[in-house]
Amino acid sequence: MTRPARLLPLLCLLPLATAAATETTIERDGVTLVYRDATDALDAGMRERIVETFFSTYARQRADFNPAAANAVDIIIDPDYDGVAFVDNKGQATMTINPAWLVERPGDVDLVTHEAMHIVQSYPGYGDGAPVWLTEGIADYARDRYGLDNAASGWALPEAIADDHRYDTGYRVSGAFLKWADTAHPGLVRKLDAALRAGAYTPDTWAALTGETVEATWARYAQARAGGQKGE
Repeated sequence: MTRPARLLPLLCLLPLATAAATETTIERDGVTLVYRDATDALDAGMRERIVETFFSTYARQRADFNPAAANAVDIIIDPDYDGVAFVDNKGQATMTINPAWLVERPGDVDLVTHEAMHIVQSYPGYGDGAPVWLTEGIADYARDRYGLDNAASGWALPEAIADDHRYDTGYRVSGAFLKWADTAHPGLVRKLDAALRAGAYTPDTWAALTGETVEATWARYAQARAGGQKGE
């Protein structure tokens, strides 16, 4: 995917890394980002790609889903973290990234798009009032919709359904289901997102928004996929 024309002006603002550590503050479109890499685990080129991906995708996600989302964000590059990436919305919104993941998979920078959506979400009760499958499914729906270059990492929402897939499998499986369901019920994902953020989501919310249970929607989705359809 062609990068936005605004990339070069942004990158010109980035200072050169110091020999021991990098801490960079960038302000753009009303959002302040502080990027910290205490051990310089990622090079300047990767840093620039992370920063550009964040600003390009977060601005659109924030505008579409939650204009009141954080306007100050930290990105921490932490070699001691052995996962891929995660977001902490308690206090300062912070995205932590394992640099080893991006060193081994330099095309996967759109993981930032997924994590940025978690900042936009800021749901109370992750795993309780906000089911994990739906939270992560919406984040992967957002990665598919807003990502700058998912193809570079071979990342895509699945177009086929495996025997063990369900609507609540989470991540890409649920993201693909949500994308299809949003076509069938325009605005569904935004309405689900709003209910989750308000702490108002219950198992009955899906039926209230679509006129059918989530299981019934999944059955129609599975039938459509079996017939080779990409939407309704």
